[in-house]
Amino acid sequence: MKKYLYLIVWAVFLLVIHTAANGQSRRRTTDSTRIRRVWRLSGDSTRFRPRLPDSIRTRRWDYAVVVTIGGGLSYYSTHLGVPSNLEQARISRFGTPSSFRVMWYPDHRLRVGLETGWTTMYRYRGNVDGVRTRVYVSAVPMLLVFSMPLAWVRGFERNLVRRMAITVGTGAYINHSRLDYAGIVESNTISLGWMAAASYTYPLGRRFRVAGEVKWFDAVAVENAAFTAELQLMWRAFSW
Repeated sequence: MKKYLYLIVWAVFLLVIHTAANGQSRRRTTDSTRIRRVWRLSGDSTRFRPRLPDSIRTRRWDYAVVVTIGGGLSYYSTHLGVPSNLEQARISRFGTPSSFRVMWYPDHRLRVGLETGWTTMYRYRGNVDGVRTRVYVSAVPMLLVFSMPLAWVRGFERNLVRRMAITVGTGAYINHSRLDYAGIVESNTISLGWMAAASYTYPLGRRFRVAGEVKWFDAVAVENAAFTAELQLMWRAFSW
């Protein structure tokens, strides 16, 4: 039994040494590359400026316009006012939202952009006084958004945190409702609201990234709020 234990301990010890040696080799390679590329000449030939570490940035450019499209699953998370006389009610709080975002990545960590899309809030159906009734509510966000990567956070695993970002936004929601009861009635209401999100980005190549994002939408005036989880494709459309 002790022989097996010694073998296991030595195997773990050799594995740790091998991993540390590989990590040191990669660090030396990365550092040598960084020394050659971390400084680039700015518009003023007398000044140099350092690049900031970034989960989406390439090594050549300081500015970029990044386009993001996404889709996933939403859950309506606030009170749902169903009529008390609705019989055989069938309620769904789930939906399939989509989003479209255009962001400007400057030479610092705070990014700014615009976001829109379409988000299902809720729907239900049933019978009211023997008449079949359907209700569907959705929202279109029009938001000014700000995003910041978490590469500056210390004390966490760097490989995990450096690809994470937080995003907040404010603006308006176009809330659309459709009532099918002895005829169809549709209405649109504009409401102020906000959004908060957290995402993790993984590189696919020089211009494309894939990201997972969890997001909270809140149209304050009409008290519509939804939690969404999206899979996103990010495309670096322009760099300079």
